[in-house]
Amino acid sequence: MTEMEDRWLSINEICKHLGVSNDTVYKWISKHDMPAHRLGRLWKFKKDEVDTWVKAGGTSENSKKPKPVQDNRRYRMSFTTGSLFFGESVKLAELFLACQDWDVVKDQVITGNLLQARTENTSKRICREVLSRLKTLELHELELLVHSNTQEQKYCLWVAICRRYTFIADFAIEVLRERFIDLKKDLNYEDFNSFFNKRSEWHPELEEIQSATRNKLCQVLFRIMREVNLLTTNNTINAAILSPRILETIHRGNKREVLFFPVFESDVRGVEQ
Repeated sequence: MTEMEDRWLSINEICKHLGVSNDTVYKWISKHDMPAHRLGRLWKFKKDEVDTWVKAGGTSENSKKPKPVQDNRRYRMSFTTGSLFFGESVKLAELFLACQDWDVVKDQVITGNLLQARTENTSKRICREVLSRLKTLELHELELLVHSNTQEQKYCLWVAICRRYTFIADFAIEVLRERFIDLKKDLNYEDFNSFFNKRSEWHPELEEIQSATRNKLCQVLFRIMREVNLLTTNNTINAAILSPRILETIHRGNKREVLFFPVFESDVRGVEQ
């Protein structure tokens, strides 16, 4: 057995082995049950499993299966609170850069009502949600959030939200971006519901969500995407224009996070797992 056959392969390595693009592999994972394994935020592959799948006709349109790759992660679905929280997020990031302590930031927000909420409970709820997102960002990313222009700040917050909520990250990659690269520029609530239903097949926590809450989740997600300027007011997908420093910041971490954005393959070529 060769070294390649024995070890886990990255997305770039399996693409090179098969002679296809990253986008093709992501589609095969999503639509054709290509054997792949999720390790944190990364996809990994076994060469012998993929070869067997290909020989069995796995890439054929007739090979579609009702369930994609088994996914044992439990989704957090608590993003019904508010939306992007742009101003609040920048303010709290500034406070953290000044004191380097999230507990101090929380105390300052609550005791000083820095978010100008009507009640203390509302202030606590918003603060808790914003902090949960900001804590996914590294120090250099928080500095970019505070010191960059408005659009770059929004892109930073979108990355933070996708990291916090894997459901949103998967939706961004498998629905938002996929429709964009397929030149289907519209996105609607039916796309959300279809994705939600498919994910419910192997995420029982989604089946427990009531219809009203599900509608609220959909509305909040679409509102966030509009605030980030990934969608227009009539739900047309906007191409993300990622500046060099946004790309540099993403590339210092998990390069695949570029796929959270509606961009073409040419914009992410060379991105390694």
